[in-house]
Amino acid sequence: MLSAKQIEIFYEVYKNSSMTAAAAALNISQPAISKTLSNIEKNLNFKLFLRKGKKLVPTHEADDLFEHASVVHSQLKSFNAIANTYKTRSVDFINIGTTPSLAEGIIPKVIEKYNIIRPDVKFNLINLNSIDLIEDRYKPDIDLTICFNAKNSSSLKSVVIKEGNHCLVSPKKFLLGDEVYLQDLAHLPFIEITNLLSFYEESSISNYLKNNSIPMNTFVKTDSYSSALSIVDNQMAISIIDDNTAEKADHNKVKISKILDKNFVYRISAIKKDIVGYECNEFFNYLCEETL
Repeated sequence: MLSAKQIEIFYEVYKNSSMTAAAAALNISQPAISKTLSNIEKNLNFKLFLRKGKKLVPTHEADDLFEHASVVHSQLKSFNAIANTYKTRSVDFINIGTTPSLAEGIIPKVIEKYNIIRPDVKFNLINLNSIDLIEDRYKPDIDLTICFNAKNSSSLKSVVIKEGNHCLVSPKKFLLGDEVYLQDLAHLPFIEITNLLSFYEESSISNYLKNNSIPMNTFVKTDSYSSALSIVDNQMAISIIDDNTAEKADHNKVKISKILDKNFVYRISAIKKDIVGYECNEFFNYLCEETL
C-alpha cells in the first residue's frame, strides 16, 4: 500500500515528467524524490517510469494509476483547504453567513439587542448572495446562517426569526399610490431581483409575473435587495423588495406601496450546524425565543 505522500510524489513526477520539477513543486530535495520513487516501484513490483534522455516516460501502469492519483491529489487539496480554514477562522467570534441586505438591516438590530444581554460576545459577518450562502453553509468558517427562505434539513437546526411581505418601492416622481397592481406598472422601468431564494418559493414573484403574462420593463438586474433600493433611491426605476429592506428607503424620495395582486411572503431563517461553540449555541437559543 502507498501512503498519501508517496501518491503525491508520484502525481507530481508524472505531471512534470521530471523528478527535479516535482521536487521544486513539493519543496523537497531531488534525491528524496528519487529515493521515494524507487521505494514505490519496489513496493508495487513494477516500473512506473522509463528514462528517455532527461525525461521520464510513464509506463502503461503509470498511466492507469495517474487517474486515481489525481482523485487523491484533489481530495488532499480539499482537506488542506478546509483544515486551513479552521486554522484561520475567527474562533473568538460567532461567524454568521448572511446576505448584504440582512447584514445592513435586521442583523445589526439583533446584535444590538443581544449586546445588552451579552456585551462580551463578538460577531463576524460573512456576506454572500442567497444561493451561494445556502451552498456554503456547511463551510467551517460559518457557524450560523441567517438568510431568506432556507429549506429544512435533517442535519441542521433552523428557526424562522421573522416573516414579512414584499412591497413595491418607486421614485416619488412616478406618483404611484399606496396600493398598486403589478399589471398597471409594466410601462415603468423595473429592477429585477435575481438569484434570491425568496423568489423561488411558494410565493415566487418571478413565477407570478410569468404565469400571469405581466411583461415588466426590466431596466436593471441585481442579486441584492439593497442595491435595488439604491437604484430606486436614485430615481431611476421601481422594484419589488422585502419590507425589511424597504425600511431603509429615503422616504423623501421613495414611495412604498402595498402590492394588491397577492401577498408575496418571505421568511428569514437562522440555521445552525449541530456542532458549534457554546457562544453560538447560546445566540441561536436566543433567536429561537426572541420576537423580531
